[in-house]
Amino acid sequence: MSCYSSIASGIKAAIAQNCVPVGKSIHAYMIKIGSLQETTLWNHLLNLYAKARCLDDARALFDEMPERNLVSYSTLMSASSGLGDPMCALRLLSHLRKAEIELNQFVFSASIVACRKLRKLRLGEQTHAQVMVSGWGSDSFVNAALINMYSKLGDLASAVSLFGLSPVEDPVMFNTMVSGYVSFGAHEEALRLFQQARRSFNLHPTEFSFGSMIKACSELERRIGEQLHGLILKMRLDSNCFVGTSLIDMYGRFGDTQSLEMVFQSVQTFDVALYNAMIGGLIRNGLDTFALDYFHEMRSKGFISNDCTLSGVLKACGGLKSLDLGRAIHGFVEKSSFRQDVVVNTALIDMYIKCGSIKESCQVFGCMHKRNTVSYNSLISGHGQDGNYREALALFNDMNCKHIDVDLATFVALLSSCCGCEWVVYVHAIKHGFASDLMVRTTLLDGLFKDGAADQALEFFDTMRERNVISWTTMISGLTLSGHYSDAMKFFKTMISTEVSPNSFTYSSVLKACGHLAGPEEGKHIHACVIKHGVMDDYTSSALLDMYARCAALEESRRLFDELTNKDIVVWNTMITGYAQHGYGHEALEMYALLEKENVHPNHVTFVSLLSACSHRGLVEDGIQLFDLMVSKHGIVPSMEHYACMVDLFGRSGMLDRAEQLINGMPFEADVSIWATLLSACKLHGNLDLAELARDQVMKMQGEDVPTVVLMSNMYCEVGRQHDAENLRKITGSQTRKEPGFSWVHAAEEPLFSYGAT
Repeated sequence: MSCYSSIASGIKAAIAQNCVPVGKSIHAYMIKIGSLQETTLWNHLLNLYAKARCLDDARALFDEMPERNLVSYSTLMSASSGLGDPMCALRLLSHLRKAEIELNQFVFSASIVACRKLRKLRLGEQTHAQVMVSGWGSDSFVNAALINMYSKLGDLASAVSLFGLSPVEDPVMFNTMVSGYVSFGAHEEALRLFQQARRSFNLHPTEFSFGSMIKACSELERRIGEQLHGLILKMRLDSNCFVGTSLIDMYGRFGDTQSLEMVFQSVQTFDVALYNAMIGGLIRNGLDTFALDYFHEMRSKGFISNDCTLSGVLKACGGLKSLDLGRAIHGFVEKSSFRQDVVVNTALIDMYIKCGSIKESCQVFGCMHKRNTVSYNSLISGHGQDGNYREALALFNDMNCKHIDVDLATFVALLSSCCGCEWVVYVHAIKHGFASDLMVRTTLLDGLFKDGAADQALEFFDTMRERNVISWTTMISGLTLSGHYSDAMKFFKTMISTEVSPNSFTYSSVLKACGHLAGPEEGKHIHACVIKHGVMDDYTSSALLDMYARCAALEESRRLFDELTNKDIVVWNTMITGYAQHGYGHEALEMYALLEKENVHPNHVTFVSLLSACSHRGLVEDGIQLFDLMVSKHGIVPSMEHYACMVDLFGRSGMLDRAEQLINGMPFEADVSIWATLLSACKLHGNLDLAELARDQVMKMQGEDVPTVVLMSNMYCEVGRQHDAENLRKITGSQTRKEPGFSWVHAAEEPLFSYGAT
């Protein structure tokens, strides 16, 4: 008996300290001395493995037990329901019923949790009926599980009804009902219940009460969340790890990273969930580098990463496009227990896609033993971004063959990925019942525009009864990108006559259309609307700058630029490009000097605009200096566009030998744009020999090019080589006709095209 007590005490101590190795040592000792005949000892060991989350060990032990009682079943059922194997819990329930063993509250609770996780409401209702028949209808533990199940499976009325029958001052039931409201999305009702409980029976909220309430406040006004935080401070629960984790998540959703940091510093005891919330909050607000810093701190303190940690860190790597770090995390995953975790592997796929390595995404996907809808959707989206339309469709077909559920995100990803096959995908959306969803229809519109089928998009939009700001914006943006600028303006005017209010993306799209019209008048009207409706943000500010610059209203553009307090590199580039496009080279250079003074880091677009400005104004020395600074000071590797600008700079200035020397010294082969630029410069300065070299390169790359033939034949005529000109024109025959240029003029209120040879 003494040996029995010692073993039981040892197992209980191991449970209290969550020390599995000690428990396993006791287990081995029991086998050695033959003390495994006592069912109670078996149950103690089973409880140890269950509480340590060692479900496989618990199941193996359960199968070895010579005798099992109700405690054995309820322990394994609770563990199975809580640790991701609810089907096992329901199988054990079936065994209990066959054995005609009377069920207790723990068995019922575990069964109800399993029904909730498997989303089997009908089975849950049947279990509820059995609870009432068995006399456990008043047990708060069982009722809490039922309320949780009903609210999470969409039957809020049954949850509220059951809560109404419960004791008024039961904190367990109160916390469960608040959590139920939050799960259902009834955040205001959760808040009202909390206030009512505080008034009626002076409820003293626990950390679990606050956990649900904070989550509700995350979806309400920030002011309410701050008031709740004040109550938490008053009750001195701000140092609680669970409460702190919830507050960090709330402030992360509010975009308040300063408060997020403050809450983190006030917590006294840390755990993995707290770090996960901190990492997630920072990533949500675009602070990927800081998120990785917290990951390194967490590891240095000895905390073990879980699936949530790894998913968050991989998302940060994708955001930073840090392929090397992402691969390092992948290496860690391969050596961990998460090697075949679906969530972590899906995060790996997403990371590789964002880092531009679709090949490695496919390798991860191919090694997955288990795949779900989200993992398929991620790779479908990745193939679409990479232009692999056939592969995206093949994945969809694979989903159907393997009976993997498709969802709304599947069709959104497919319609974004399968250029030219939009209607085929839409037919499948009809078949699966997603065709009427507004997001699917809007994505179809976007796909049709990208495929060049603007007429089909217009026709389909006319059939849509339901339209929101996203669908209207998609039409305006699509028409603009398709070159139908007047139609985009008409759509915008029609939109504002409805009850749908434009957002910043709508204004940005229509302002881009205005930038291609005859003058800034339409754009000024849109500018007034932006101010009136208070939609001035980074997107609209940049679009307004671009519109005024394109319309040559550079004074208005500069005035708007000077008024902006937050100027990112996109805004600076817009202003520099505006000056460059209209021949204000010196002003473009002055903007660059101001950019340097403000410690803003230029990018490759900045230097394309600057070099173009130098080219058009003949600022050769400035252009050479900028090209050198781009590499030596800013570490930007010159692209084809930069070399094309330099060739144009030398060519316009008559430095054709320098231009040819630059082309020959490029680290990669010059493309057709560079040779065409050199050819134009040769025409300008009458260098026939170099022109013939450039012509040969252009025609080698893109065949019989009509503009090239026209240009060369004109050069031959200028030097009296009529025979060569005639031979060259015979290559393309009647195609050697130059397209007329056009410009905008205003007639009445509608801008019209004015055609004429240029």
